Amino acid sequence: MDCVGVPARVSVGVLVATGVMVLYTLRVNLSVAIVAMVRTPTTSTLNGSPEIKRSFCQKLDVVESSFVNSSFDGYELLENNITEVDDPIDEEGAVTHQLLLTGPQKGMVLGAFYYGYIITSIPGGRLAELYGTKIVFGGSILLGGILTLFTPLAARFNYIALIVIRILIGIVQGVVYPSLHVLVARWIPPLERPRFISITYMANCLGTIMTLPVCGLIIDSLGWETVFYVCGAVAIVWVAFWSLLMFDSPLNHPRISEKEREFILDAISAETTRQKPNQIPWCAFMTSLPLWAINMAHVGAMFGFTLLITQLPTYMDSVLGFSIKNNGLLSSLPFLAQFLGSAACGCIGDYLRTRNYITAATSRKIFATVSLICPAITLVAVGYVGCNAILAVILFPVSAACLGAIGAGHLANHLDLTPNFAGTVFGLSNTIAFSISMLAPIIVGALTPDQSLEQWQYVFWITGGIYLACWMFFMIFAKFEIQPWNYCREKIPKQEKKPFLSMSFRPNTVSKQHDCETADSMGLDGR
Repeated sequence: MDCVGVPARVSVGVLVATGVMVLYTLRVNLSVAIVAMVRTPTTSTLNGSPEIKRSFCQKLDVVESSFVNSSFDGYELLENNITEVDDPIDEEGAVTHQLLLTGPQKGMVLGAFYYGYIITSIPGGRLAELYGTKIVFGGSILLGGILTLFTPLAARFNYIALIVIRILIGIVQGVVYPSLHVLVARWIPPLERPRFISITYMANCLGTIMTLPVCGLIIDSLGWETVFYVCGAVAIVWVAFWSLLMFDSPLNHPRISEKEREFILDAISAETTRQKPNQIPWCAFMTSLPLWAINMAHVGAMFGFTLLITQLPTYMDSVLGFSIKNNGLLSSLPFLAQFLGSAACGCIGDYLRTRNYITAATSRKIFATVSLICPAITLVAVGYVGCNAILAVILFPVSAACLGAIGAGHLANHLDLTPNFAGTVFGLSNTIAFSISMLAPIIVGALTPDQSLEQWQYVFWITGGIYLACWMFFMIFAKFEIQPWNYCREKIPKQEKKPFLSMSFRPNTVSKQHDCETADSMGLDGR
């Protein structure tokens, strides 16, 4: 993987980024496939008045043209023009075979992933701290790929079986992002972290960008079942490369240069050589306002992100009326914008910090504001552009681009507070955030039974309010220095002014007499 002249940590970044892309391929394929595999009856259908499959805006066109071009009563024309046969019919007149689910049932299917996801976020961080990111991340993608292959079978059997499969995929994927925080603490120098996180973590956007349009094309040509077979196969192939090329620390990477190894270990030693507690300080975690500030910012960002990733294809189909092929392409644009926005913010943040133009505190707060306030404004605005598809397609990417600033904002803040427990605290934040975010599909299903624009306005206002409340909490309580519970509670002489002990990460100099773990507890022995 390592080319001549390419730093090993860049190669690690490429592996991580491609892995995150595959991760999101497994996660979001259902968001597109569900448009073709599920038929949701509207209120009029449930009341015995069948309705043809038209988007909200297309229905407005039918009503408007009926009033203009006919002398019959408008209500009679509406009733006559909006009808539906028992079996859904595609554009070519062929009967399609779909699951018939209500709005809340469809929301449960889309949200099922997150029911499982929240279970393993905290264990995932701790497992990576103990056994390394290589095993945790690679195992997650492998199991997720296998489960994805069985998704069509589960869907054909029963929608409850489909929910179970999605919960299991969520369980195995919940470990991934917390494990990546552990990798960042071991591999990436502090000043490079915002950029690394912005590019690699936000590669989820690239995965989404590829998945949405490709899935649309596959569905249009081969049917929705094929989407899951292709995604599962891609995941298994990626795991083979990961297992051969990935290493958990600079100490056991066979192709890293000695100069780069020394640079990385010297850069991270200042914050990680001091002794680490043998036990996780849960009480400190739960009572730390700075950590809760990160948790709340993550709640806001993930609620908005979950709304986009699970509901945007449905909005494009049900309200704006885009075909399945155009739906996938247009639904991917916000995620392209999010990746570009994330990469730009990460590079800008690194530039300003390395030249001491701004402090870490100022940087985090600026990008937290961009990532929470700007999406709130643009998302609410989407609800008021009506059926102007061009404006809607512009506003969604603007909102997502601003959300991409989380990499240089609150996501990097975990490592500011506790590099020793970065995986565990990120897992805690993820658990809290997705415990709330998983409600987004259910809320949408409950508030939009008829998929009308007015109903979607309520959804956007609720999301905007969550963004605003979480931003305010972060701005008030966030801190940006290492917390005392990051270390052992050893007594330090009063005259000692330097905050860190002068121990080395190199295996031949690490003291074995300390009561608390140092290099081994950080996983730098290569586990």
